[in-house]
Amino acid sequence: MLEQRWYNRLGSARLGSAALLVTLALLALMLLATPPAGAQTTPTDYDTDDDGLIEINTPSQLNALRHDLNGNGDATHNDYATAFADRDTNQATRMGCPAGACTGYELAADLDLSAAYPTWTPTGTYTATFNGNGHAISGLNISGSGHAGLFGQLGSAARVRNVGIIAPTVSLTGSSTFGGPLVGTAGPGSIIETSFARGGTITIGSALLLAGGLVGQLNGTIRASYATAAIRMASPCTNCNSHRSGGLVGTSDGGDIIASYATGRNTAAGIQIHAGGLVGRVQVPGGNNPVITDSYCDTQTTGRSGCIGSQSGVSLTAPGYATRQLKRPTGYTGIYQDWNLDLDGDPMTDDDPWDFGTHRNYPLLKADKNGDGRATCEEFSGQPCYRAPAPPPYNPAHDHPEIYQNARHEMATSCAVETTGTGDDAKSTSTLTFNLGDYTRPLTLALSLWDGTHFRSLQS
Repeated sequence: MLEQRWYNRLGSARLGSAALLVTLALLALMLLATPPAGAQTTPTDYDTDDDGLIEINTPSQLNALRHDLNGNGDATHNDYATAFADRDTNQATRMGCPAGACTGYELAADLDLSAAYPTWTPTGTYTATFNGNGHAISGLNISGSGHAGLFGQLGSAARVRNVGIIAPTVSLTGSSTFGGPLVGTAGPGSIIETSFARGGTITIGSALLLAGGLVGQLNGTIRASYATAAIRMASPCTNCNSHRSGGLVGTSDGGDIIASYATGRNTAAGIQIHAGGLVGRVQVPGGNNPVITDSYCDTQTTGRSGCIGSQSGVSLTAPGYATRQLKRPTGYTGIYQDWNLDLDGDPMTDDDPWDFGTHRNYPLLKADKNGDGRATCEEFSGQPCYRAPAPPPYNPAHDHPEIYQNARHEMATSCAVETTGTGDDAKSTSTLTFNLGDYTRPLTLALSLWDGTHFRSLQS
C-alpha cells in the first residue's frame, strides 16, 4: 500500500512537470507572436498591382469611398475603418500604394448594390481617379435632389473611366437638381471616358431639373462613352421650359462631348423645348466654349428628331442617324473614322476603345480583363455583345442531298467543246449546261481535260 502511494505521488509530479513545460512553451509562443510596444502588424495590401489605386471588391468598400474623396486612403470614418479594416494608417505605407502615393480607387469585381444599399446616397465632390477596369455596377437606385448620381459631383482633377452602370433607377425631385446614373455634375477639368449607362430609367419631376442618360450637368469632358437609359416625366406638366434632358447629358455648360452616342428614349412631356437625343441644352457660361465632336444620337430609339434640344451662344451640330446607319460600320470607318482616340496621352498609338462586333451592332466598349492582350466587348461587363457565329463548312451532299439523290437533278445535262487554233495557240472552250432545280448555293467546278498528252485541270 505504501509503495503504491509513492508511485502515485511520483506520477502526479511527472504530470505536473509536463503541464508546466507545455504552459511555458505556450507563453513563449505568445510572447513571440506579440509585437513590441509601438510596433504594427503587416496590413492588408489594398493595392496589389501597385498602380496607386485602392482596389474595391465589395459594395461597402465602394460606399467607403465617400469618406476619402481625394483618393489618398487616409480616412478615419467608422464606415471606412470597417470596409478597410486592417489598413495601415502610416503615411509612408498607406493601403499598400507605392510610397504611400494613393491616387484613387479601382474596381476589382462587378458589384450589385441592391442588397447592401437599396437606395444609394450620391458621394460628395470626388477629385481623384476611378477606374472601373471593365467592371459594371448594378442595383443602383437613387432618389432625391441636388447632385444625384453614383458620384454626386466631380472636381477638376477627377477622372472616371472604364466603368458601366447597368439598369439604374434614378428619380429626381426638388428644385435645381442635376442628375444622371454615373455623375450628377461633372465640374470643369473633370474627365469621363470609356464608360456607359445601359438600360434603366431616369424620372424627372416638375421643378427645375437637368437629367442625362449618363451625366446631368457637364462642365468637363465626356469621350468614348454611351448611354441607353430612358428619360421620362413623372407626370405631364404645363410649364416644363426650365427642364433640360438629353440621352447622354442633360445640359452642357461649356462641356465637351467627343466620340460618344446615345440611344435611350427621351419621352419628356409638356412643352419642354430643351430636350435632345444626345444633350438637352448647350450653352456658354463664362466664355468657356463647349465642343461636340463626332457624337451622335439614334433619332428612332430616342424619339427625338434632333440630338441637341437647344443651344445658346454657340452653334454646334450633332448629327442624328437611324438605327441601321449607326449599326452599319463595322470598324473605324464612315461616321466612326475618328473614334480611335488617344486616351492615355501617348501620341504614338491610339487606344482603340471600341469593339464594332461582326454583325451590325452599335459600337460597344471593350476591355482586356483576362490579360491575353486582346480586348473584347464580351470582357467589358454588362454589354449584350453579339457576334454572328461562323457558318459551318459547306457540304453540298449534306446541304442539298436532292442534287445527289434525285435523278432529275443531273449535275451536267450536256457538254459542248469547241477548239480553235493549233499548236501552242490552241484554245478549248467548254460549255456545260446544268439543271439544278431550286439550287442557289455557290458551286465550285473542277474539270479535267485530256489534251492528247496528259490531263489539264481547271477549277472555278
